[in-house]
Amino acid sequence: MKNKKSKKYFLICIFQIIILLIIPSIQSVMLFQEKEFSLIESKQVNKTIQNSSIIIHPHIHEMLNRVDKSVLKKHVQTIQDFGPHPTGSDELELVGDYIFKELIKTGLSVEWHSWSSGEKSGKNIIATLPGISKTDGIVIICAHYDSIRVSPGADDDGSGVASILMIADIMSDYFFNATVKFILFSGEEQGLLGSKAYAEMAFENGDNIIGVVALDKIGYAVTSEEGMKIVHHSNIESGWMVYISKIISELYFDIIGLNIVHYSQDPGSDHLSFVQFGYDGTDFVRYAINPFYHTSEDIIDHMNMTYLGKACGIALGTLTSIASLSPVLTADDFEIAIKGTYLSEPAQVSIRIDNKRFREDTANVTIKIKMKHIIRDEYVSAIKKHYNIPCNWSLTKEIGEYWEFLIDGRKYSKGF
Repeated sequence: MKNKKSKKYFLICIFQIIILLIIPSIQSVMLFQEKEFSLIESKQVNKTIQNSSIIIHPHIHEMLNRVDKSVLKKHVQTIQDFGPHPTGSDELELVGDYIFKELIKTGLSVEWHSWSSGEKSGKNIIATLPGISKTDGIVIICAHYDSIRVSPGADDDGSGVASILMIADIMSDYFFNATVKFILFSGEEQGLLGSKAYAEMAFENGDNIIGVVALDKIGYAVTSEEGMKIVHHSNIESGWMVYISKIISELYFDIIGLNIVHYSQDPGSDHLSFVQFGYDGTDFVRYAINPFYHTSEDIIDHMNMTYLGKACGIALGTLTSIASLSPVLTADDFEIAIKGTYLSEPAQVSIRIDNKRFREDTANVTIKIKMKHIIRDEYVSAIKKHYNIPCNWSLTKEIGEYWEFLIDGRKYSKGF
């Protein structure tokens, strides 16, 4: 009788499983164009995009032709004219107000996101273009609007800010499957502080961020070779975005006029904050070495507006393609089953996720498993060799027909 009663207590636990669809892969390649295009093989292509549909937005020609270097120049000049604008300065407040008002003009929803880190604090600016798909995917394009204390920040990063203002204005007139967020971060020059705060918040909220593209220092070129190349940095997991940018650059070279140079992970831009939380992130950076970087001479006179227009174009084309991805699977296509014995003896617990449409698609998913006491809201701890091990796991898996997680041979803390 005592044993039966104890079993009731053993059942006072809960498994919470969160599945985030990252990039479901499908079999076909769909190009909304008059001509066919053969996908180029790339060693950098992540398996999550290898068989995926690359969707070219039907209005991409129209969007690319709307990139206006005179408007880009106006934005950079305005930002420069505020003078050096480090995080925490009055000048940065003025730059932020200018950006906010320009984004309001696009008709998008715009908001401030305040952050603090130690003695530093600031505000990020976020404009949102809602997606039309029933999935909850989010694509982020970002730049930083702060400068170092001696620099007016024309190229670093007035070039990125100007491009995002242009891209937001253009994309606001069209529809995309994924939600697009246009984010301007502060605190970048102090160690990516603004983007770290936002990425942490997004992670804690369970945001399904498909990918992040940062624009940082994209307005400098002198020679003709420099003017025809742009660097796209990524780690291995994020290489699929570089793959897309290469396709866009080849399909629309007559408009954009840039070749993609793929370099490894850039450790110094805002996309890295998202990579550190397990999201895919890349950044575009000018190909040339800018001798005026982080000096008082980082001014518009030393920039190349034609090159900035090209960089804005490749970022726009890449972003529209990522935001147009049409995933086959949604969360409704998965079944989750949890089975197990009571936990006073060596546990035999199984968690199984079945993909009901595995013949059509596999999905790269993030899975979080938490075993908690319902009343106490505390993690169950497994006792092994006198160490308390919290039952809290996080994994990323490519799920075909099914995936199974088994727990066995552990004794649990007294009272479970």
